[in-house]
Order: sequence, then C-alpha cells, then structure tokens
Amino acid sequence: MAEKFELQVKSFKKMDDPSLTTGRAKYVCYVKADSIPSSFSYWMGTNPREQKMNTNVAKRIMKSLEDNSNFHELNRGILMSVEDLSYDNKTNILTIKMSDPTLHGNIDGGHTLRAILDNKQKLDSILSERYVFCEFITDLESPVDLAEARNTSVQVDLKSIEELKSSFAPIKKILKPLKFSDNISYRMNEEKPIDIREVIAILLMFNQDIYPNFTQAGILSDLQPTQCYSGKESSLKKFINLNNRNQAIESMSPIIKDIFDLWDNIELTFADKANLTGKYRYGSRKYAKYTGEVIGKTVFYENNIKYFVPRGLMFPIVGAFRALIKKTDDVYSWIENPLTVWNNIGSNLTSIILDEKTENPDVIAKNSNLWSNLFKEVYINGYLLKKNS
Repeated sequence: MAEKFELQVKSFKKMDDPSLTTGRAKYVCYVKADSIPSSFSYWMGTNPREQKMNTNVAKRIMKSLEDNSNFHELNRGILMSVEDLSYDNKTNILTIKMSDPTLHGNIDGGHTLRAILDNKQKLDSILSERYVFCEFITDLESPVDLAEARNTSVQVDLKSIEELKSSFAPIKKILKPLKFSDNISYRMNEEKPIDIREVIAILLMFNQDIYPNFTQAGILSDLQPTQCYSGKESSLKKFINLNNRNQAIESMSPIIKDIFDLWDNIELTFADKANLTGKYRYGSRKYAKYTGEVIGKTVFYENNIKYFVPRGLMFPIVGAFRALIKKTDDVYSWIENPLTVWNNIGSNLTSIILDEKTENPDVIAKNSNLWSNLFKEVYINGYLLKKNS
C-alpha cells in the first residue's frame, strides 16, 4: 500500500543519472530532523543490517546529533529508495511516495535514521534545529547492489545481502510452521538466537547433491560434512551456489522438520544415552556444565536441559543420520524413522564419541574418521531395522 510523507527540506537538488536514459534520478537535500515521521521505522527492510543502538558507532552518532549544530556536515547522511517524489519550492516541502517495502525505504544510514526516530520526544527541541543530509533515488529495480556498495564502513555480511535477494524465501516457507522459526536471524545485528547459517549448515549435512551417501560406483561415500560444523559461512556459500537451489530445498521438505526434531531429541537425551553404557558419567565432563539444576534450553525448541551438549558433539552425531535418507524421484524420505534409530542405538553412538582420546569438542568435530564411524553405525542399524520390520 502506497504511503506519502512530507518533509521540511533545504537546498533541494535533482541529479540526473549521466549514464542512463531510464529516468532514474538522485535527489539530495538537507532534511529538518524533526520533520522525519516515526512511521519511517516501517520502511527499514531494504537496509541489510539491523541497527544495534548500543554500539560505539551508534553512540557517537547520538552524541553528535545532540551536541553539534552542524550535524548535517559531520554525518554521512541517509539514503532512501522511493517510488516518486515532488518538491514545492515555495514551501520547501518535499513529498515522497513509497509503496513496496522490499524495494522502497532506507538503504544506508540506518543508525542515523534510528537515532533520530528513537529520540523524537527526548530531543524534541534539539531536533527542531538539526538537519540531516539525505539522498532519495527513484526507479531502482533492486536495492541489493546499492546496499552492498554503500554499507562498507562495517562490511555487510553475506547473509544480509542474500536476505535482501530473498534467497532464504523457500527455507522460510518450510520453517514457518515450526516453533523456532521466529527465532532465526537473517540479517546482520538482528538480535535473535538462531543464525540462519547454522540452520543451513545442519540442512546441508543431509543434502545428497553436496554430501551423497553413495559414490557413483554404488559404495558408501567417504565424503563427510565436517565443514558444516567448522564453516558456517562456507555452508552458506555452498547453499547460495547450489544448482536449482529452490528445488533442492523443496525436495528436502518432507524431512526438514524431522531433522530439527531429531536434533532437539538428541540434545535432550544425549547424557542419558551416554550414562546408560555404564562406561561414562557424562556430567563429569567439564563441557557438560552439570550442576544438577536446569542450566539452559535446547537450541531449537527451548526445552529445559541439565546437561550442555556442545555443537562439536551434536554435528557429527546428527549428521550421521543422513545414512537413513533415500531420494526417490527427487523427493527425500527416510528408510527408517530417525528417532527410532536414535532410541535403539543412541548409547552406541555416544560411546563412539566419548571413546575419543580428546575431550575437546572442537577437535572431535573435525575428525572425519569419527564422522565416518558414526555414519556407518547408523547405516548398518537403520538397514537392519528395515530388514526386520
């Protein structure tokens, strides 16, 4: 739905794009800070970063806004993509129009804009005397390239740029019904507990195009997804470069909920399975953080836990369950319910991990032989269950 906003400005100037004949133009001016409406906060989706206002950068902007009458010269300003605008040179009123939140809105200078919006009441008298330099660009086909180029003072991370490109749309659609979907961060500085790169790294462990269970000769593959643990950014790049990415995610959709159900169940019961062997007291491991009381929650479903299970243990053991996957007509399914297999052989799997000489989870997770042993254990028992069922 289109919205129009009126801003009080000075020194308004139009700058036609010298290299294009499409009608695209940039308009620059100084905008009176107190004329910027609070509803601009709803037009921040085109900025690849969330604005963390407790950082040193944000605090310096706030101090400059409060202390300096020449703020408009000291601050880099605000860049906006708009659908259309008009300027009344008699009243110095600039009217801008925005209609598409994925295309129109703030692209750069988000901390400056947020500093003004967050302090409209507190600094009311000061903002009435402050101006901020603003650029308005029309006829943008996409904000992505401009956002990537402009946000260089602190490099914008890859996931933020890909979020602007809607690269995560198919994953969002599939994850939406799941309890943890609102806890996933897709943009830089977004204060949510689950990084989308972690979600992607977990899913890629099961992707048969990247980590196939079998070689072309039909034997079990030695390729192990250790990089899913050690390189979240590398996993994101693999996802971005995946052929027919949207179709690949759609093909995996029947098993995606099961993967995160499995993760949560293993995280909840790992210590119990380890203790059943009689060989170990998992709580004696320093990384378990055992006190007898609840010490945290599981990553995805936020169930209470008394034992902490490091990522370095979780990734190899969860990743081993890709041995239960089959892919028929480009659709993923299980040869056996992964929770059933975990309940049957969970103690065996925890023993394989805890038998390692090192107690350093990071070292454990980078041991490809360990991944291979876990994978084979799940594969053998999964097929035995299927045969006997």
